[in-house]
Amino acid sequence: MEQTYKNITYLFIAIFIVIFAGFYKTYFGLFPTFDEVTITQHIHSALFMMWFLMLIVQPILIRNKKFVLHRSLGKFSYFLVPLLIGSIFYIAKGFYHKMIVDVPVEKVVSMLFVPFYQIIDFAILYLLAIYHKKFTPYHMRYMIATSMAIVGAAVRRICTKLLGLSSPDAFMYTFVLTDMFLVALIMLDIRYKKDWKPYFISLVIILISQAAYYIVPQTAFWQKWCGLFAETFF
Repeated sequence: MEQTYKNITYLFIAIFIVIFAGFYKTYFGLFPTFDEVTITQHIHSALFMMWFLMLIVQPILIRNKKFVLHRSLGKFSYFLVPLLIGSIFYIAKGFYHKMIVDVPVEKVVSMLFVPFYQIIDFAILYLLAIYHKKFTPYHMRYMIATSMAIVGAAVRRICTKLLGLSSPDAFMYTFVLTDMFLVALIMLDIRYKKDWKPYFISLVIILISQAAYYIVPQTAFWQKWCGLFAETFF
């Protein structure tokens, strides 16, 4: 493992703490009764905790030269990631049925763009990590980037639930913080003469989704396509 990343486990722990804080009021803080929390939400949370536990453990295995166990755990992700993506779909489905009662369908359809781009970004970055699984520098950087694709949901909730910001401001600050983090990683790699391309590619992927968030949901194409999708599958 690269010397610069020998303590990368602490980064994943920090990201998990952000997620815990973001979902404290709506999930973790409801322990032990978990009033009004659905089975789908429990499964969704369990799957993501398994994902971050894997991110935390994998660098430790590499550092301790437990390569066989590292590869075996990596193969487990082949099953975990589709389940994660499926859980996001069912969370979106539950959100749709809850909101459609009181909110105009056009607005609900626009809001569905958020889980859509999260699924796409996470899946693309994960597939890039798997594609480069035999080239550790790229594999590691894309795995780090996957956490940036999903931590935004927690950061937005910190902005709205804890800091009292409006939803538009929460999205803006979340986007800026995510981009700044990836830029910082790029600058770190440049400083230590490492290959920063995976972070740059990850940043471009995430920037495209961020820009699309402000454009796509209001288009006739999205309203028609996503509306039909929701009517068919939700």
